[in-house]
Amino acid sequence: MKKKLGYIGILLAVLLLLSWLLLMAESGAEGASIRSISDALWYMIVTLTTVGYGDLYPVTTLGKIIGIIFVLSSMGLLGFLLASIISTFNSDGVKLLYLKRHRDEEWYVFSEFNEKTGFLIRDIKSKGKGIFVCLQEKEDTSVDGVINIGCSFDKIIGLKNDKSTLHLFFMKDCDNDYENYSDYHNSCNDYLSDNVLPFHCYCLTEYVPEVIPVNLVCFNKYENVSRLYWNIYPIRCDLGYDEKIVIIGSGKYGSSILEHALKGNVFKVGQEVEYHLFGEWNNFRTEHYRLKEYFSIDKKGDAVDSIFYHESSWMENREVVENASRIIICDNDEDNNLMILSKLRTYYALRNKDLQIHVLYSRKIDDTGIYTFGAINDIYSDEFVMKEKQNRAAIGMHEIYRKENDKATDWNHLSTFRRQSNQAVADHMAIKMRILDAVTPKEAYDRYRALSDKEKLVLWHLEHDRWMRFHILYNWHYASVRDDSVREHNLLVAFDRLPYEEQKKDAYSWELLSKIENL
Repeated sequence: MKKKLGYIGILLAVLLLLSWLLLMAESGAEGASIRSISDALWYMIVTLTTVGYGDLYPVTTLGKIIGIIFVLSSMGLLGFLLASIISTFNSDGVKLLYLKRHRDEEWYVFSEFNEKTGFLIRDIKSKGKGIFVCLQEKEDTSVDGVINIGCSFDKIIGLKNDKSTLHLFFMKDCDNDYENYSDYHNSCNDYLSDNVLPFHCYCLTEYVPEVIPVNLVCFNKYENVSRLYWNIYPIRCDLGYDEKIVIIGSGKYGSSILEHALKGNVFKVGQEVEYHLFGEWNNFRTEHYRLKEYFSIDKKGDAVDSIFYHESSWMENREVVENASRIIICDNDEDNNLMILSKLRTYYALRNKDLQIHVLYSRKIDDTGIYTFGAINDIYSDEFVMKEKQNRAAIGMHEIYRKENDKATDWNHLSTFRRQSNQAVADHMAIKMRILDAVTPKEAYDRYRALSDKEKLVLWHLEHDRWMRFHILYNWHYASVRDDSVREHNLLVAFDRLPYEEQKKDAYSWELLSKIENL
């Protein structure tokens, strides 16, 4: 816009200079009709606009040359003016003016339009009204009603009065998604106050800071896929035996799916779920080096879940594969997943009548007993990116806890680990409802209240097991004195070793069933 105004200024200066030269050439000539600056300007205007009244005309050679320049210039002037008008109405200036006129509405602003943001925009638009903006100059969106504008997040933030209705999405399609976190930090860090952002930010990144500001959501595709998977295909508690799960594929998808399983698949005291892992799992085993303190590793456990790191290929472990209750094929390469599925169906006698085969694949496979997951429109949806329901439940539960514990840290200053712990409690509520055979939290709470003290004690035990698994997954360990800085906790012991007053504290998450309906 500024460059265009500069060109217009130069053009006007040239035209004024020519008008002055015209006056100098004509004013003293015999029979001249152009004798004042107003005459020269009038002649310039009527010539350039192709009106040509004929009341004024040059008589000198220089005057006629300038007249010819005006006539030739008139050919491009109208085109230039018309193009300028059209360009102005399509320019960022008009779009910014539109945004100013709608600054009280909900805004959803994206770093760019790509396949991921396209699905997310469609999902959000399907649930209500709002203004949708992509910060790019190119008009390549395939979604109606999206404003493309070439400006910064900072400028958008400055336009908004009520910043609580502003949602910023840092979701560039880049090889290193730390770039998205860097963009967030550079654009929003100055707006932080007491670790709270005045607007909502969503950042596609695998990087997680030690303390996440309130109103910042960090997410990545691996986490979204694993949460989606266990939401759709939860651990089965009604088979009459504990599941034997085979995971083929050791990339980031496989690791995330297993992490969520170990944290959340807690449904009875003394359960014996088996996880058989095929692929390259050395990194996972190294990162989670304290798993052996709770789980049975590479052998069948007694009243505890077992993790088997198979060094040989799944094809060499026919008995394990053929007797599995669930096979999860989740290599990072979708084509490889289809090849593995094809080999399974072709060469193996899959004996378990309860077997389900789950394949990480972006499209549905129309085949009996085959279930796919990980479609891009599912993992980049409102639920899994904005996480409003999950965060609202986690924050609400923590605030309930704070009312009963004056010394508890407020949510704004909780570490990332503590927030994740609260979110794990919220995620496990669905399994608690299944354990109590209830459809709603209120129904589950009523059934919990009706249990005997002995039955309640079993559920408290279950909750302690879930809490221990979460901490051990992140390499906490027992010490007689708690020290969070070195991941030591005095309660990381078997439930039976806890004093009754500590056991009773595990009733807290079950009591929350009476309060989460309105969170």
